[in-house]
Amino acid sequence: MPIILDELKLSYTPVPKTACTSLKTMFFEVENSREFIPFRRNGREFHIHNVYPSTLFNPRLNERQVDYRRLLLVRDPIPRLLSAYSNRVVHHRELSQEKAGKHLAAYDLAPDPGLQEFIAKLPQYAQAVETIDHHTRPLVDFAGPDASFYSRVYRMSEIEDMLADISLVVGRSLTLQRLQTGGPKLGMDDLGSQEVEKLREFFAEDYRVFGEYF
Repeated sequence: MPIILDELKLSYTPVPKTACTSLKTMFFEVENSREFIPFRRNGREFHIHNVYPSTLFNPRLNERQVDYRRLLLVRDPIPRLLSAYSNRVVHHRELSQEKAGKHLAAYDLAPDPGLQEFIAKLPQYAQAVETIDHHTRPLVDFAGPDASFYSRVYRMSEIEDMLADISLVVGRSLTLQRLQTGGPKLGMDDLGSQEVEKLREFFAEDYRVFGEYF
């Protein structure tokens, strides 16, 4: 769901692997005038994503934001998918035998897949492991089917402009931490033509709705 700051008439819709953790942490500080520190309660750990979950687009929330400044940061789906693989699969090992073995076995999937295998079986890996599904779902699942709903859609290359615009609304200069950056840096050169074609098909609706921003 969007982060809605009613006093400022400002909202931001978070999308996984699009500076999501960094922006949520910044918005928490704006809303609460203090830094977010992860905490434990009854043995359970709470992170910034528990406070501001990235949920699927809900049109019923649109009425609340009708006269608000509605912001969205987007990322080309293929670099976003590569970031998800690098961070969630390689760095956090969410598809390892230790963490997901029984779920993978249920779908006859190999643990710790290489990039090509991961892309070839992306729907199956996403179905087997919820965190993989969450981080690789299409942008439109979180942001909705209409780019014109947003007052401003920022490209990843415009994140400093986004920060400056939010700072103007808030009335003070804000800083953005770089969080959840673990994992190898992957780019288009790491993909073959078949992988690119498969991903463009998988994210076809993202390219249709938000393609001008990629």
